[in-house]
Amino acid sequence: MTDAFFRIHKLDPLLKRNILKTLSWRLLGSSDTIFWSWIVTGSLSFGFKIGVTELLSKMLLYYGHERIWQNLKLGLLPRSKKNKIIKKINEPYLFKHSGKITREVREMQNRNSSFTIWLTGLSGSGKSTIASELESWIFEQGIMVYILDGDNTRLSINSDLSFSDEDRSENIRRVAEICKLFNDAGIIVIASFISPFIKDRKMAKRLIGDESFIEVFTDSSIETCRKRDTKGLYQLAIDGKLKNFTGISSAYQPPSSPDIHLCTDRISVQDCMTIVKQYLIYNRNINIHLKSENVNY
Repeated sequence: MTDAFFRIHKLDPLLKRNILKTLSWRLLGSSDTIFWSWIVTGSLSFGFKIGVTELLSKMLLYYGHERIWQNLKLGLLPRSKKNKIIKKINEPYLFKHSGKITREVREMQNRNSSFTIWLTGLSGSGKSTIASELESWIFEQGIMVYILDGDNTRLSINSDLSFSDEDRSENIRRVAEICKLFNDAGIIVIASFISPFIKDRKMAKRLIGDESFIEVFTDSSIETCRKRDTKGLYQLAIDGKLKNFTGISSAYQPPSSPDIHLCTDRISVQDCMTIVKQYLIYNRNINIHLKSENVNY
């Protein structure tokens, strides 16, 4: 029984709080009932009987009522609206500060323009593999580059976020702001995130800047992604043990016109890299002479 409670509490930290609220309120309420029953009837034992009966019945009712409301969003502002209200309240008292060194100066020192390569696709579609290979290649050219990965950020700055649609949007917003800061520092960012919703990717592009955002779609079928899934996440999602999993219990909205489209279940990692390299050389002026290869993007 104890183990079961701790398992539930781990999944829902508010469980303990709900139980304590139920107990404290009902003890207070039942004490009041005992007192007035004693005053009205003149029998303390009769008052205790009524109070204890009420304590047990009302405690169950109150707990159930509390748990139901815990899952209702009625009357609660969405995170995005709440953020806008807080931003509006804080804005008059906040002032942006700029140093003497601009982004353009940093880019000149780094000998390359800074931008964000945003990899989007299902879990297992090859985002992390391509991001790692791409980071190594760019770094070898003497250019400052850094990877932001979905799992890594959720283990750190986004550790307070769930996988609900609302929290997924907040996850992408925070990451986009980080990408913007890195780009301002003159560093190329490779952002590897499922980022399943079109509206969130548009938000990321708007925050980072159209001219600094390269969208790369790592396109792979669910079947291929499942075969590559060494962690067994897809099976857990299919069995209902993992909620809000993209591609199974949560939707993925593919880009309609990405800057680079990689069919990662049809071509090799090497061919994917060739496509990305060619794009960066001819569109972002990375001064590397790549051998001509017959791969089209």
